[in-house]
Amino acid sequence: MLARQKLASRGLSRLVRCKSTTSIGSGSHSSRAKASVVAEQSLGIIGVPFAKGQGKQGVELAPDLLRQSNLRQVLQSSHDGLVIRDYGNLQYTVDETLLQQQRVHYHHIRNYADFMACNRALIEQVKLMLQQNAQFLAIGGDHAIGFGSVAGHLQHTPNLSLVWIDAHADINLHSTSQSGNIHGMPVSFLLEQLRTTWQHAGLDEIAPNCLPKDQLVYIGLRDIDPYEAFILNKFGIRYYAMDTIDRVGVPKIIEMTLDALNPQNKIHVSFDIDALDSNVAPSTGTAVRGGLTLREGISIVEALRDTKRVQGVDLVEINPKLGNERDVRTTVESGLEILKSMFGYRRSGHWSNIDTGILGSD
Repeated sequence: MLARQKLASRGLSRLVRCKSTTSIGSGSHSSRAKASVVAEQSLGIIGVPFAKGQGKQGVELAPDLLRQSNLRQVLQSSHDGLVIRDYGNLQYTVDETLLQQQRVHYHHIRNYADFMACNRALIEQVKLMLQQNAQFLAIGGDHAIGFGSVAGHLQHTPNLSLVWIDAHADINLHSTSQSGNIHGMPVSFLLEQLRTTWQHAGLDEIAPNCLPKDQLVYIGLRDIDPYEAFILNKFGIRYYAMDTIDRVGVPKIIEMTLDALNPQNKIHVSFDIDALDSNVAPSTGTAVRGGLTLREGISIVEALRDTKRVQGVDLVEINPKLGNERDVRTTVESGLEILKSMFGYRRSGHWSNIDTGILGSD
């Protein structure tokens, strides 16, 4: 805690101190060594019932609702060899240092101390899961958890690409956000070019590895704030909004996305359920009409899955308190379809673990 206070008081530039690695390879030597001792087809799951990144309660219920909706069975049926470890729901505590940061520097942001406490805990949890599993899944909660999920992933695997599938860019700064809702800001904590805007947050200590701006790709945007549009264009960040998707089609978007990602990098996929059109995902806090169809969403995650480089996944912003029972069921089922395809289900079918001699010999 003292270290964070000293860093804040010095006001040193995060652009100098932040590590942003782009060398060839999927991670550090130690990361590869750790990966070698875990099962190739093991998945760690953490529920992150965080709802304070925005103002609508209910999103904290999603992790347990997905479990009650047979999440484990759905994932297991999609991949016969998948070993699943469920780590339960994340716990965190808010300390006085964070409350002081909130009071002095970030009082205009709602629940900054809770946001940072949750994400600090998630960073450590993600590192643990990747030491013990080949992949991890973080279930929100709102999209504020994207900071900790990706930051923890970056600490384990510095050479990382991020595909952020969302109706919103979530790259606002504390100085540009109209609402003060921090679920609209998580990406700004990850990029080297924006570190100086969070100079009192102690990011050099808790999240020292940055995401290279050329390894971030957005898909599905259709509600971009003016300052977000400015940031995206100033730094040349790739984003495929729905008008582009409508113009060139999902297959071309997938092609351009994969071309943009370093083929040596592992991939983190952060999927906000509101990327899907509200017809198929109505129970979410910031639904925007005109989004991806469920088939388009499945096609995108299938293509990413088939790279065999996806190591981390988030699914966020399902809110069971919004809409009627049918809306909730539709949204949960859409989320499960996305996850099922992400972790192995093939619409073209497969025939592993069956008696292939049933029709006799050729």
